[in-house]
Amino acid sequence: MSTKEQPSGLKKLMQNEKFREVFWYFVFGVLTTIVNLITFWVLKKVFDVKWPVKIGSWNFDLFITFINAIAWVVAIVFAFITNKIFVFHSKGNVMKEFIAFVIARLFTFFAFELGLFSLGVMVMENAWNMPEDDLWFSIFGFEVTNVYIIKIFVSVFVVIANYIFSKIFIFKKPAASENLKEEAASEKVAEEGSAES
Repeated sequence: MSTKEQPSGLKKLMQNEKFREVFWYFVFGVLTTIVNLITFWVLKKVFDVKWPVKIGSWNFDLFITFINAIAWVVAIVFAFITNKIFVFHSKGNVMKEFIAFVIARLFTFFAFELGLFSLGVMVMENAWNMPEDDLWFSIFGFEVTNVYIIKIFVSVFVVIANYIFSKIFIFKKPAASENLKEEAASEKVAEEGSAES
């Protein structure tokens, strides 16, 4: 009598394709956020610049938005590569997927990374009187200030919206009829190959 050991816990969950996809999306989403934050932090440290702008009675540092945009570009390239290869295992056209990926990310960029982020910084500084550089804590020399708390808050919305776009519009699996066509074409090629030999 053979008694196969049944997988339990995380191993069992990882056998479920949907769970595995969400799990790896979350892992690479966190890593993408870290890439974004580190790029932002490095640029902020290297270029200690201020571009003050007055919007009505509120003050705003435009340079923060500029380096946030650069950090986003670095993170988007990392996210596309990891999503295509490790999360959705897509075999689709790279250029077509990349363009769709960038368009979806541009939407979340303008809506959240620029819109919600800038609004958050302005509200924090002007309505709550919390300057962007007020320190919360420091870990391994990385100073977590008010502006990073806003970035982390915004990142939650970005990750959720990006998953929905990636799953539904960008890395979608081919329809069953397309799979059947591909299998039929493969069989035909195999038959032609065996007929020639």
